Amino acid sequence: MKRSRSTMKRLTANTLSALTDAELMQRIGRGEHKAFDTLYYRYARRLGGFFLRMLAYDAAKAEDMVQELFVRVWTHRKEYRSTQPFVTWIYTMAYNLCKNEYRHEAVRQTYVEQFLQREEPTEESSEAMERDELRQRLRQVVQSLPTAQRDAFLLHYDEELTIPEVAHIVGCPEGTVKSRLYTALESVKRIMNEYR
Repeated sequence: MKRSRSTMKRLTANTLSALTDAELMQRIGRGEHKAFDTLYYRYARRLGGFFLRMLAYDAAKAEDMVQELFVRVWTHRKEYRSTQPFVTWIYTMAYNLCKNEYRHEAVRQTYVEQFLQREEPTEESSEAMERDELRQRLRQVVQSLPTAQRDAFLLHYDEELTIPEVAHIVGCPEGTVKSRLYTALESVKRIMNEYR
């Protein structure tokens, strides 16, 4: 029985979406573009959020970084080893892109300026405004942490990566990550308590 072209495409898409990240990377390593598309759709949004938080909520820059990251995934596709978790491999690349961006001090200045400029609220309830203000304040506090603490905080709490994964990504011992997280949390608690 002959299958239609659209049925074949649907079967291929379903088959690819059922594969693990490592299996997709094996196919990508052989140059399969559909496997790459599947991986892209699996991770682009999540990594976009990561870049957004890491790059001072600059949406255009975050979008550019997602594109750059996936160009690198394609370029370095043959370097991936299935012995390491894919999520660690891609977040390491994403983190390194952020580190390169941090070298440009203007990014940090832009972030501070953006958060210090607050738009006039519309007709929202005072409770909703307080929540928004609290969220903004929390973002400010997290972004004001020393870089190493902020990075560990965002990777662990926002990206929900384990401490061993964070340690691998940032290239330091697990104990150091734990220490950075503890210090970051204490700073966040202290500053947020002062804010109330």
